[in-house]
Amino acid sequence: MPDDVCAPGALVAEILGVLLDNARVHGRGAVRLTVRDLDDALAFDVTDEGEVDGETTRFFDRGHTGDGTGEGIGLALAHDLAASLGGRLSLTSRRPTGFTLLVPVRQDEAGGTSG
Repeated sequence: MPDDVCAPGALVAEILGVLLDNARVHGRGAVRLTVRDLDDALAFDVTDEGEVDGETTRFFDRGHTGDGTGEGIGLALAHDLAASLGGRLSLTSRRPTGFTLLVPVRQDEAGGTSG
């Protein structure tokens, strides 16, 4: 029997909301969301046809959250939320723009009983 995968939906939805909104507002062309099953994690890839700006690149190269100026607050929040659930948010492509949210999952037996 196949297994169900459990991930923290509200936090994942909030992070993906930030990424999709950034792609819509700051990106170019088509926006794509792809989900990959990596057995012990899910990888959510958000891409668009634009190019990442220098501030975003510096943010991810530094490996820490925002500098307090208000720039990149959405990405800083998404980055921190990903870390809070044991995951990771990475800039995976500068041109075209690509971000990957890696979320650890718990496997539950389908059809199992609780009790």
